[in-house]
Amino acid sequence: MPYRFHMTQPVRWKDIDAAGVLNNAVYLTIVEQARYGYFEALGLLEGFADFQFLLGETTARYLAPGRAGMQLDVRARTTRMGNKSFDQEYEVACGDLVLARVSARLVWCDAELRSSEIPDLVRQRIAEYEGIPERQDTA
Repeated sequence: MPYRFHMTQPVRWKDIDAAGVLNNAVYLTIVEQARYGYFEALGLLEGFADFQFLLGETTARYLAPGRAGMQLDVRARTTRMGNKSFDQEYEVACGDLVLARVSARLVWCDAELRSSEIPDLVRQRIAEYEGIPERQDTA
């Protein structure tokens, strides 16, 4: 399944650790920015006051070190839509060199931060954009 969403982001001086490489924790911030850009590109942040989800789980696999001055290509895609949660994958690269792959499970929540059904509008837009079923399991 290809990545349809891409954004670029430079590696900043403050992102580098004492070993001279992109700090592992910074990757999660980069992915968070891509997640925001993804939802914004799908028009889900405009006029949708209750766009609420929590990060339920995330996994990162670091493949190559990032360095200061690199221009990163950050890719994001949704791979599964459940009833209350959905899965996303991210790839952080510089040209053909993939630096990290990250996966996340996002859980939709209500105002009291209890898990709840993903709204139909969100489900429809993501499924249409990605070409995936609107529901793939009961999670």
